Amino acid sequence: MRVRVRRLIAIGLATAAAACNSGSDAGIDASPTATDASHSTDAPAAAGCGGSGAPTGVQQRTLQSGGVDRTYILSVPDDYDSDTAYPTVFAWHGRTSNASQARSYFGVESASAGAAIVVYADGLPQAALNGDTGWSLIADGPDVDFFDALLASLDSEYCIDPLRIFSTGHSMGGYFSNTLACARGGIIRAIAPVAGGGPFGQCLGVPVAAWITHGTEDAVVPFTQGEGSHVYWRDLAGCDEATTPVEPAPCEAHPGCSDTPVVWCPHSETAFAGHGWPAWAGGAIWSFFAALD
Repeated sequence: MRVRVRRLIAIGLATAAAACNSGSDAGIDASPTATDASHSTDAPAAAGCGGSGAPTGVQQRTLQSGGVDRTYILSVPDDYDSDTAYPTVFAWHGRTSNASQARSYFGVESASAGAAIVVYADGLPQAALNGDTGWSLIADGPDVDFFDALLASLDSEYCIDPLRIFSTGHSMGGYFSNTLACARGGIIRAIAPVAGGGPFGQCLGVPVAAWITHGTEDAVVPFTQGEGSHVYWRDLAGCDEATTPVEPAPCEAHPGCSDTPVVWCPHSETAFAGHGWPAWAGGAIWSFFAALD
């Protein structure tokens, strides 16, 4: 199972390197542009396509990763068809939370109306967080490895679309979505961090589509953290700084990066100290993901 995921990772690395080399060798502007670097058509079809007997519905599962039993909730459409390639959404909870709580309010699954497979992972207690559950934000850390293991497992069992792998998360889960896009550009097609930040450290430098929201009144994660994520992905995709209003308000899209769109949604809601998940976010995130081919 891991061989297929490593191949996907290799495709992302090779595509990113080719884009950099072609820019410098040809003497043209080597700044990131909205290319197909994060949307390679060379990705193999999932091994689970055409199979039979894969369970559907909402399932509590355990998977070993790094010698540790990791738990997650898997939601597969009731009318799942193994001859159809499904987009797959990875959903990451915030600090102190868990997969069940994330599923209760993210709203992306319900908005997809059975059009996607959704994975809600459980974080482990983190020593750096005084034992609270959360995520390692290191590109080669155990939680990126956990993502690899989850993707490999799903790939072997279900017909997932390797060109439509998405990640969303709240708070620390938003930070982790940025980490994944940083470490797994070329596999992750798009991210949707809510009230998060990052990425930090060395990234592959592969553009990904990004839908980002953050509260201007956030008293938990500073607004500047979400703003920094927005600027990072906007610039990496070669988008214009100008914006155009898009639904739902207050979202704004950047022109100039049509294949790797970036949408920024600063809001002024004050629920949960400005750090809440807006009621409109789940539907908007799914609409953004679903529009990507």
